[in-house]
Amino acid sequence: MRRIVLPVSPISAEAFSPYGRILSPAGPRDTGREGYDIWIQPFAAESRPRLQIVRYHARPFVVALIERHLHVTEARQPLGGPPAIIVVAELSEIPPAPEALRAFRLNGEGVLFHRGTWHAIDAYPESGSHADFLFLSEEATVNELFDHPGKAPTRTQVHDFRADGIELVIEANSLPEKANP
Repeated sequence: MRRIVLPVSPISAEAFSPYGRILSPAGPRDTGREGYDIWIQPFAAESRPRLQIVRYHARPFVVALIERHLHVTEARQPLGGPPAIIVVAELSEIPPAPEALRAFRLNGEGVLFHRGTWHAIDAYPESGSHADFLFLSEEATVNELFDHPGKAPTRTQVHDFRADGIELVIEANSLPEKANP
């Protein structure tokens, strides 16, 4: 098996822009009223939105499966807990080369993937037993993936690096320093 190691990069709006956007109140507000500011995010879904809480359990920092959604953007917002690592690659019609993947550390930041952005199915808690995320997707895509396991999805493309003989490892010692409280 060929082993590829991914370093973890600090996340910033500029560094993450090929994959999506950081969910934050940045720049001038879009609307609001006195004491209430609103920043509108470009979430898009072709079926009914689905808001859920996902618990990612601690696991080895090995990426096996990546996916991209064809009919929905996808948002992930940590709900406190430890920092977690996400892995992404730019939009493409074919699965990316493993060297094209990027790992980012989320320490409270949420992200909104562009429609079609390749991403690891899992997030990887940096410490502790798990990390909880508020997760926004769409009913049709989520139902297709979970109601018919083993059946090839049509709303999502999935790629398995293990099937290609590739072990894709997140380089734990490359984690950016934790912010001081």
